[in-house]
Amino acid sequence: MPYQVIYSSASSTPMQREDLEDILERAQASNAASGITGALVYVDECFLQVLEGSAEAVQTLMAKISTDLRHETVTVLQAQAVPARCFADWQMAYVSATAAQVAEWAGLNVRTDLPDTLDSMRVDRERALQAMDGILAVLMQQRASRTGAG
Repeated sequence: MPYQVIYSSASSTPMQREDLEDILERAQASNAASGITGALVYVDECFLQVLEGSAEAVQTLMAKISTDLRHETVTVLQAQAVPARCFADWQMAYVSATAAQVAEWAGLNVRTDLPDTLDSMRVDRERALQAMDGILAVLMQQRASRTGAG
């Protein structure tokens, strides 16, 4: 049964597009080798990420992320075994978003600031899962747009 972690962290330094592209390239290669899939959102100097794979692989990666100097205040919002992967088609997808979009995904007022949104997701598992569904919906919409289906 796959294991899934949703976490947030503050970026220790503001990420530029090139920085994010480098992170994604490295993550995609490393995740392919480790059997990990997932998605990354970067907004307002914060990371929001979903990781899926074997419990051992995901926990090993989380330990690495926790000591990565690019991350501060790594907070696990949800961690659980799941019946199936949600992001099986992506070694590491990227979704560009605003704080309002993340709040909306989590079922909150779009005026909710990002720290409060992330705190709500930590406290209420359903909000974290809703946000994950929002990320997945964006990715599916992007895929449909690229393939002309939709």
